[in-house]
Amino acid sequence: MMRGSQIAASIVVLLGCALGAPGQTAASRTQGRFSGAIAQTLAQGRDAVLPPHISHLLGISPAEKEVPVKQFVEMKEDIRGFEVGSLKQDDVVLFVEDRVSHDTTFYLTSPNGKLRRVLAVRGGVGYERAPTQADRKVFEKEKTYWVGRLGAGKP
Repeated sequence: MMRGSQIAASIVVLLGCALGAPGQTAASRTQGRFSGAIAQTLAQGRDAVLPPHISHLLGISPAEKEVPVKQFVEMKEDIRGFEVGSLKQDDVVLFVEDRVSHDTTFYLTSPNGKLRRVLAVRGGVGYERAPTQADRKVFEKEKTYWVGRLGAGKP
C-alpha cells in the first residue's frame, strides 16, 4: 500500500512526463507553427519573385537572378510579407516596408526560424548588415505575427 507522500511523488512524476519540459514544449510548438506557416505559404501563397538585387544581397542568388517565391503580403499601415523560396524552401524571407519612406527591411531566416541575414534598403540602396539586437527583436515580432496568422491556418 502506498503512503500519501509516495502517491504525491508519483503524481508529480506522472504529470512531469505528461506535460514535458515547458521550455521544450513551447519551443517545439512554435517551431511546428512556423513550419505550418511555411507549408501554408507554399500551398496557398501567391506566385511572386524576389528581385535580383535583393536575392543577391541576401545571399540567395549569387548570380543576381530573380528567385521565384510563394508569398503572402499585407498592405496596411506598413507593407509586410512572408515569402518562401519556390525552388529552395530553405530560404524564408520576412519583410517590412514603410509606406511613406519606402524603406524596407528584409529578414532571411531558415525553416527553423533562425535569423540568418538582415538587409536594409534605404533610398533604393541595399545595405546588408550583421543582425543587431534591435533587428532580432523586430524579426521575432514579425515571425510571431506571421506564425499567428499563418500557423493557425488563416491566410
